[in-house]
Amino acid sequence: MNNFSYRLILSAILFGCFQNQAISAEKKTNLRAKTADAAGAKVNARIDYLQSGNEKAAKGDAKGAIADYTKAISIGKNNAKAYHNRGMARLILKDQKGALSDLAMAIKIDPEYAEAYHNSGVAKSQMKDFKGAIADFSKALELNPKMASAYYNRAIARIFSGDTDGAIADFTKVVEMQPANADAWNNRGVLKRKMGDKDGALADFVKAVNAWFQDGIAKASKGELKQALVDYDKVLAISPRFVDALNNRGNVKNAMGDRQGAMADFDKAIEVNPKSTLAYGNRALLKAQLKDREGALADYDKAIGIDPKNAQLHFARGMVQELFGNHADAVGDFTRAIKLMPDSFRFYLSRGNSNYFLGKKDDALADYTKAVELEPKSTDAWYNRGVVLADKKENKSSLEAFDKAIELKPDYANAWFKRSMIKSILGNENGAVEDMKTAAKLGLEPARKILNEKHIDWK
Repeated sequence: MNNFSYRLILSAILFGCFQNQAISAEKKTNLRAKTADAAGAKVNARIDYLQSGNEKAAKGDAKGAIADYTKAISIGKNNAKAYHNRGMARLILKDQKGALSDLAMAIKIDPEYAEAYHNSGVAKSQMKDFKGAIADFSKALELNPKMASAYYNRAIARIFSGDTDGAIADFTKVVEMQPANADAWNNRGVLKRKMGDKDGALADFVKAVNAWFQDGIAKASKGELKQALVDYDKVLAISPRFVDALNNRGNVKNAMGDRQGAMADFDKAIEVNPKSTLAYGNRALLKAQLKDREGALADYDKAIGIDPKNAQLHFARGMVQELFGNHADAVGDFTRAIKLMPDSFRFYLSRGNSNYFLGKKDDALADYTKAVELEPKSTDAWYNRGVVLADKKENKSSLEAFDKAIELKPDYANAWFKRSMIKSILGNENGAVEDMKTAAKLGLEPARKILNEKHIDWK
């Protein structure tokens, strides 16, 4: 990590006041019961408008939220929450002056409203009133010393005010409270570097990179691809030769449909580390998706040349061979994978499929049998075994295999369909019809067609 592309992350953090404001129907009823005698219909209406405003704000309808908060305020002017939330909505719409007016009213009504001071500070920061912003953030922290966002935003205001030492102190408080806050680590590193503390800066950049990297992994695993991409971009802005980040960002881009961007990341990963089997494997998969058979196989050949005892690489190359209909070559790759890792049921299952397509049904049966031996809960292995046994006219054994597949996966429509066929061959017509009905109910069109042609009601 010798080449840093470092920068301050200066986005202000608004306090998340619109979330967690929902009032359940039950709670609304209780509130109404409590206020029926004391305040009557007006209080209930104020509650409804405040709730409606919160819901609209949460959906991004800031203008609609402002209208509802205004109605709530018109009913009861001493509602600090309504003023605060309307100020937040105005802040989202870049109406800083209107936001400050509302937040000031919220503070006047409730002088200990820490969030209102915090967000007033955000508005003043946006208006470049950094002295005023620092005062507001400080007041918020006086009221709530555990508000990490106030330390973070005060640090930014202090940067613009030329108070580097104060900013470093505030970012230090943030990382103490939030050790995974990558932006705070990065910003403190930038400031330390500016102050000549290169070792301290390097340590902070490493922390930032690790935090963003882990956050990217977590977000990608949850399907939050855009957010993961932002994290990996930040990682690579600081450490552009981080091969694992390049690989992960490439996978995220690929999942988002950015094939060109993904290819560029995998190419860069290989350029940085020509022995990265993961990068070659990722690029091979991408090339296979792009129908570049030769390019995909060449990358797998390169990866296997680097790590010839990696069973997963042989298996992956076999899957590409199978994808392009090269069943015999796929069998060879799967066989090499099995020799290296003989306890993987997936390797046997895949080789069984390739053998089946080659017409080698005895070999396919042997592979499927081994697969269910290694993984008795593999529905696909039991189903495929049943298909081969049916082809070999071993109907009773085939029936047993389909029984097992259905036992493991009751909504396996194809298994119900195939078992229906076998039951019919074995003379169990009633059982065959019932299985065919189940397949039809599970959505299998061939089953529906057969039953409709025979005028058998399956619905």
